[in-house]
Amino acid sequence: TSRKGGREVDRSEFADAVSENNERYKANAQLYRKRQEINEHIFGTIKRQWGYNHTNLTGLEKVNGEHSLIMLVYNIKRAINILGVPELIAKLKNWKSPYKAKYCFVLETTYFKPVFAYGKNTLSIAA
Repeated sequence: TSRKGGREVDRSEFADAVSENNERYKANAQLYRKRQEINEHIFGTIKRQWGYNHTNLTGLEKVNGEHSLIMLVYNIKRAINILGVPELIAKLKNWKSPYKAKYCFVLETTYFKPVFAYGKNTLSIAA
């Protein structure tokens, strides 16, 4: 080589961890395939079918919030596909909440209107 210092070979600081992971994968290929069937199709659906291949926000808190909303929508769509809309609404109306009472409000012209009221072991949805 014409370089004064000769050739250099760089090795990632994570190369050992990658090698160990590759060995675990080879030893448990069936287990990894099962995980891919169960978990990873969700992210594929969200990325490829829904088009969410990037985030619109910056900052960990905002990105986590955006991701949580996307996952909530995925779970609601899944519940609708499994139960149907009428049965899902019936289950939500009869749901007994284990959480303390909390209130969410929406600004409507000049006053606040409770949208969801979480009472003692009940969920009441104001219309």
